[in-house]
Amino acid sequence: MPLFRMVAATAAELPEAVALCCGPRHVTYTQLVADAGRLAAWLSSLGLAPGDRLAVLLPNSIELVTVILAACRAELVLVPLLLDAPPTRQAEIIGQTGARGLVLASGLGAAIPAETREQLAVTVCLGRPEPGTVGYDSFFAHTPSAPVPRSTVPDPICLLVYTSGSTGRPKAVAHTQERLARRVEAFVQALGVTADTTVAVFAVHRPVVLVFQVLAMLRQGGTVVLAENPDPAAFWRLYGEVRPGYCLVMPSYARKLFADPAAARVDHSRLRFWLSGGDAPGQALYEASRRITGRPYCNLYGLTETGLVAVVAPSETDKPGCVGRPVGDVSMRLVDDAGQGVPEGSPGRLLVTSANMMAGYFNDTMATHRAIGTGWYDTGDCMRRDAEGDYWFLGRSGDIIVRHAVQVAAALVADVLAGYPGVAEAVVVGAPDAEAGQVPVAFYRTAGPDPGAETLLRYLADRVDALSVPVACLAIAQWPVTPRGKTDRQQLTALAVKCLGRVRGDV
Repeated sequence: MPLFRMVAATAAELPEAVALCCGPRHVTYTQLVADAGRLAAWLSSLGLAPGDRLAVLLPNSIELVTVILAACRAELVLVPLLLDAPPTRQAEIIGQTGARGLVLASGLGAAIPAETREQLAVTVCLGRPEPGTVGYDSFFAHTPSAPVPRSTVPDPICLLVYTSGSTGRPKAVAHTQERLARRVEAFVQALGVTADTTVAVFAVHRPVVLVFQVLAMLRQGGTVVLAENPDPAAFWRLYGEVRPGYCLVMPSYARKLFADPAAARVDHSRLRFWLSGGDAPGQALYEASRRITGRPYCNLYGLTETGLVAVVAPSETDKPGCVGRPVGDVSMRLVDDAGQGVPEGSPGRLLVTSANMMAGYFNDTMATHRAIGTGWYDTGDCMRRDAEGDYWFLGRSGDIIVRHAVQVAAALVADVLAGYPGVAEAVVVGAPDAEAGQVPVAFYRTAGPDPGAETLLRYLADRVDALSVPVACLAIAQWPVTPRGKTDRQQLTALAVKCLGRVRGDV
């Protein structure tokens, strides 16, 4: 239970410091550790044993963090469920992981099919108990009669997080306590997180990001402010009240925030940096952060399988678009299609290795062997490395457009296009073409008058090679996003195909 001990050590040093805030409520480190320990004992008394999977369907809340720590203390395996997933998906995850317990908020019972809930040994309900559940608050009255059982496994699995499915059927990625604890240490060292820091953590669609961010702050003795994603006006009110040291926000959400007039009216004096992950922020977001808040927008790079891989430190943010350098014990290398290393500055597929990567895919030995059997994990992302050792994200391997057998880096073309005055953001996708195989199509969003497609195409023609010039530049008012907040490139590709078909008279 190293993760629980890690937070307990902080509580011993800073017993009365505020650990968590959510709305008008807050808890100290002493109270948080005591509640998590009591909850762990209560869950054990209900029949949950070390190694049992505990599914969790809760909003950002003090109770969510308490359950996370209690699961670590009882050496249960946490299985986070997404609030917006359909009931069929929730049932699949519970069934595939063999979860024996479930903690959910009152009113969310309909999100779990009745036949699935009947298979669970324990269902705990936060708030007004629903039929067939045990009230969450019951643990406050529980007096432990025996020590919480311990696992016989040296480094037990503590977390199962599903991949997004962007590269195939979603798989449950297993993380262990020791590995997660070491990744937390690497993160706080890389970003210089200290005990006097307050971080605002908003709802994210990657549970591992939430767990990781909360544990990192609790490791250092700072304060975590938890909230769902409010509208921009409500966000800036909360921001002004808590005055965080940094904020973790996804790029799609950050764009809405910086577009709100309130962004320029609040006090940013305690803010050190913005932190982004999950999608490329884009040049416009870097500039907006500097212009409006006077603080850098730092990018971190990681995957569900590897955890945090690289980060741009707040002191090294003069390279918009860069994902930074490896953190902790992470090693990165770039290879070509034959698996050979590529020269400095050349694009290559990123391989990652670390002693703290995933333990494997849950109950899938063959998939685990294919993914990390060599000791290196193939991310499927295309990057380049500059002379200073910084890595630059160029896109997924699937985002590399092959036009007349020549590779076109979509992200590089988009970055050039975003450099045109008045273009706020740009994305380039590949559309199928009978003659060329694929052709690049650019989408752009403006921050003022539209310069027009012809002007932008001439601008690109002067700055990129001929095969990298898109066949069309299409203005878009708002980016389509996936349920996880990333730019939905599949929707853009479908729109590109449709628009090209109209131009050619195919539709």
